[in-house]
Order: sequence, then structure tokens, then C-alpha cells
Amino acid sequence: MAASGGLSHMFVTLFLYCFAESMVVPSITDVTMAALCPGKDKCSLAIYLSGAQQVVCIATYFPENV
Repeated sequence: MAASGGLSHMFVTLFLYCFAESMVVPSITDVTMAALCPGKDKCSLAIYLSGAQQVVCIATYFPENV
């Protein structure tokens, strides 16, 4: 357990990165909806493209999970 104490700053950085990324995803969907379907409350194409973008990012960051 003493060895992980020296790495705590890296775990905090990773946590902050993942937290910030999870905050950005809803805004990406909103921006995509505004660009593809202006003035509409629902746009399945924007939701589909946002989901595809998330899959590509996950596959890029964690290729061993794919």
C-alpha cells in the first residue's frame, strides 16, 4: 500500500480527467443537435453521432477493451 501513496497524484489527475470528460459529453450532444437540427427538441441523428463519437474515443483511449 505504501507504493500506491507515491502514485496518488497520478490517480487524482486521472480522476479529474475522467470527471471532466464526463461533463463535456452532454454539451457535445447539445452542440451537435444545434448544428444538425436547429430549432428542434429531438434529433436522432445528433444522438447517434454523439454516441459514435463516444465509442471512437473509448476505443482510442482503451484499445485493450475493444
